[in-house]
Amino acid sequence: MISGMHPLNVALVIPVFDDWPSFNRLIHVIDELPELGRVEFDVFVINDGSPAPPVTGERRFRHIRSIRLVNLVCNLGNQRAVAVGLVEASKAPDIEGIIVMDSDGEDRPEDIPRLIATARGNPGQIVCAQRVKRSESRGFRIFYLLYKTMFRMLSGETIDFGNFSYIPRTELSRLLHSPPLWNQLPATLIRSRVPLIRMPAERGTRYFGRSSMKLDALVAHGLSAFSVYSDIVLVRIMIGMMAIAGATAVGLAVAAGIALFTDLAIPGWTTTVFGSLGIVLLQSLIFSVISAFLLLSSRSVKPIIPAIDAPDFIASIEQRFARPERSAKAS
Repeated sequence: MISGMHPLNVALVIPVFDDWPSFNRLIHVIDELPELGRVEFDVFVINDGSPAPPVTGERRFRHIRSIRLVNLVCNLGNQRAVAVGLVEASKAPDIEGIIVMDSDGEDRPEDIPRLIATARGNPGQIVCAQRVKRSESRGFRIFYLLYKTMFRMLSGETIDFGNFSYIPRTELSRLLHSPPLWNQLPATLIRSRVPLIRMPAERGTRYFGRSSMKLDALVAHGLSAFSVYSDIVLVRIMIGMMAIAGATAVGLAVAAGIALFTDLAIPGWTTTVFGSLGIVLLQSLIFSVISAFLLLSSRSVKPIIPAIDAPDFIASIEQRFARPERSAKAS
C-alpha cells in the first residue's frame, strides 16, 4: 500500500477512441485497487473524435474525485491526444503528478501503485513502465524489435517503454513546451534529458475485442518517434551517404588503376564497373544534399508547441463526474 500522511492528488490522462466500455471498466478497476491508500485521481478523458461517449459517473467512487471529458475537434491520433490531455491536466491546481495510460487494459491498473510509489521515492524523476513481457502476436513483436533496432541505429538512444508513465508536476512545463511532444511522448521523454526511471511491467490484455491498429498505423507510430530525432537522423543519413560516396570513389580509383596499369582487366569490365559505381556515387551525393536541405528547412519552420497550440484542438470540456464536496468547495 502507498503510505503517506497527506492525500496524494494525481491526474490520469487517458486517450479514448471508440472504446468506451473499456474505459468504464478501467476506471472501476482503478478505483477498487486496495493498494492506493490515500491517493485520489482527477481523470482527464481525451475523446479523440469519437461520437457521443457514454461515460458514466453515477456510482460513488472512493479514489476518483472527478472525471472530465475533453472532446477534440477531430481525430488527432493517440500521441497528439496525449499531448492535449497533458496540457489540460497541467491546469489542475493541486495535483502532484500525472499518469498517462491507455484505456484498453494493456496498461495494467495493478501497476499504478508501484508507479506512484517509485515516483514518491525518486522526487523530480519521470517513471516509465518498461515492457519486460508483451502479449501481442509474434509478428507484432518482430516488427517492434525491428523498430527498436532502427531507432537505436538512427538516434543513438534506446526506446523500451510506451505511454504508461508518471510525470511529476515539476517536469511538466519543460515537456509541454517541447515541440516533439506533439509527435510522440516516449521519444520526447528520452530527448528532453529529464531523469527517467524504468520500472519493469508486463503488458496486460485488452478488456474487449482485439487491437484495431493496422500495420500502416504501427509504421506511422514508429515514424513519429523518428521525427522527434529528425535532425540527428538526417545528419546520420547524410554521414552514411557521404561514407558510401567515399568508398565508391575509392572503388572507382582502384578500377581505373587496374584498367590503366595492369593486365587484369577483362574487356568491357571497366565500363561496367565504372557505370555501376558512378550511379552509386551520384545517388549517394544526391541523398546527402537532400538530407542537408531537409535539415536546414526543418529549422526554419515554426513548430507546434503543445502548451500554446493544444487548446485550439479542443471542441469542448464536460464535467462528467465530481464529488459533491468538491463541487461545494468550488462554489
